[in-house]
Amino acid sequence: MVANAHDYPPIDWTIQVVATTPSTQDLAHEAAREGAGEGLVIQAMKQDNARGRHGKTWDAPMGNIYMSLILRPRCDMSLVGDLGFVVAVALSDALDCYMDKAKHKKTLKWPNDILVNGLKMSGILLETNMQGEALDSVIVGIGLNVFNAPDFATCLNEVAKEPVYINKVRNTILDELSKTYALWQEEGIVPIRLRWLKNAHGLGQAITARLPNETHKGIFEGLSEEGGLILKQDNDERIIINAGEVHFGEAS
Repeated sequence: MVANAHDYPPIDWTIQVVATTPSTQDLAHEAAREGAGEGLVIQAMKQDNARGRHGKTWDAPMGNIYMSLILRPRCDMSLVGDLGFVVAVALSDALDCYMDKAKHKKTLKWPNDILVNGLKMSGILLETNMQGEALDSVIVGIGLNVFNAPDFATCLNEVAKEPVYINKVRNTILDELSKTYALWQEEGIVPIRLRWLKNAHGLGQAITARLPNETHKGIFEGLSEEGGLILKQDNDERIIINAGEVHFGEAS
């Protein structure tokens, strides 16, 4: 179970900025293993070997937010996946402070991306450290395109209603994360899931889920209690997708 939020003091963010590093995730893991407390944030101006889900590497030039932070939730290991939705909702709320929402549409793509006008703007990576069989820490990686975006992606500066500043945006993200993290600790995943679904990308639409050994097609119907994607097949049977590559629309 998640501990009551009143058992937690507010997160005291400690921000360390480095000019360049292969990966902020690696630095955060090292700091966590050395005993760094919850709330340490390592931010890089650029990364030389940035990684995402499934070990995929990606370009991380200057002009964007690349940060990894340490959380030490007192929860069962089975609930760690909740944090992907906690971070996504917090990041979405932070972007609302800067985006011109009358002109641009933001959606949350399962399991860990934020899209604007259908193009990727941000991604989230969760990695854990264990102490024996118990959870020790969660390293949360956040990459947000602020001024630079690769092909077929977008950045915050292109859709903002006013000039944006990297460190101001970073601080807004951390403020929103503190609040959403506290909500999760107090009330669990239910209110987080509802907020995520309000902005879900492709909800009620056709999807193709590609797993290592099979492919499923159907309708994206919602999220399971554990955060898996509910896919309704043509025969009305429902399956839960907990990991895999999801493509929206009638993918071949």
